[in-house]
Amino acid sequence: MDPARVEGLARVLADTARTRQVIVFAHDDRLPDATRRLGIPATVLSVTRRAKSAVDVRPTADPVRSYLDDARALALTDDLPKSVASRVVPGFCQSAIEAACMDAVRRRRLARGDRHEDVEELLTANAKPHPLVALALFDNETKTGDVLSRLNQMGRWAGDAFMVCKLGAHECYDGDLSDLIRSTERLADEVTRAAP
Repeated sequence: MDPARVEGLARVLADTARTRQVIVFAHDDRLPDATRRLGIPATVLSVTRRAKSAVDVRPTADPVRSYLDDARALALTDDLPKSVASRVVPGFCQSAIEAACMDAVRRRRLARGDRHEDVEELLTANAKPHPLVALALFDNETKTGDVLSRLNQMGRWAGDAFMVCKLGAHECYDGDLSDLIRSTERLADEVTRAAP
């Protein structure tokens, strides 16, 4: 189903939910994304099968919050070696920043009438951190050279967090993981607010 039809489905389900309880099982995130973008109230649950077929059901926030929750859980896991956490947590933080950027780009471009397919193609073609942040902040993927200076205008912490997240999957981060997660959350919020 193409993105425009997913939005249409979300609207139909919202209309139906005014007089009925609606339960939808889906394996992808497009319907929850559409409900968030359209402001449709919905409870989204994630079902995960763990070891020995134990089923875990938990409320799912938006992707940014989900990545940050996972990063926090890993950072607080005592029996996880520090060397593993210092590589994995920055990756979750990078995913949170990317999710915030993609959300900002989708909201802006769809609100002004761009086609869903065009927006998704643009995001796919600019999936690397610098072009993606440039799209979110400037609505222009070619302004990659301005990304760090714009982030540092928010505060040095923003540029530092971005660079740690960008490099984190490739090298161990020896700083405080809880501080990185807090900075990432703040950066994701700032990117969302800064996007026109």
